[in-house]
Amino acid sequence: MVFGQFNYSLATLKGNHVNRIRKLSRASTLAASTALIILTTGTALASDELDVQSLVEKLVADMNKGDLKSVVAACAPHAAVVDGFPPYAWPTCADWMKDYKKNNEATHAPLGTLSIGGPKYKEFNGNRAYVIYPVTFANTQSGKSVVYKGTWTITLLRAKSGWEVTGSASAFSENNL
Repeated sequence: MVFGQFNYSLATLKGNHVNRIRKLSRASTLAASTALIILTTGTALASDELDVQSLVEKLVADMNKGDLKSVVAACAPHAAVVDGFPPYAWPTCADWMKDYKKNNEATHAPLGTLSIGGPKYKEFNGNRAYVIYPVTFANTQSGKSVVYKGTWTITLLRAKSGWEVTGSASAFSENNL
């Protein structure tokens, strides 16, 4: 009987131990799954941030080279633009670049040099992004050097072909040198 009681107690201990192992196994699986989701999401977000940064840097390089067709190609078909020369707002990047060229001719300004700093603010939400950059735009207007410092806010959409600009707004103050 004592031997039987010992077996009973051992069986009970084994049952409790198995239940604990099952609970720990479930908790470990849940923790591993959660970690995998967090790591995957973090990797996707990092990839999106790099892709957007690459697009913006290419956009800046294209503007500085005077490759206005490439600037337009980086935009969604109806990307809204606000910038600091008349008429100040455009329904498409193509309209903006056309007036940018006209404005430069009217003010006797060559294509200026745009430079950006690291993003001051960035937000990613699924296939949408919103990024604010500090910017400097240096140019010569009617023989006079001018430097404008401000911000450039860009909204983007991740389309099938990659990220594209859906909106662009700049705000500058003039700092003559």
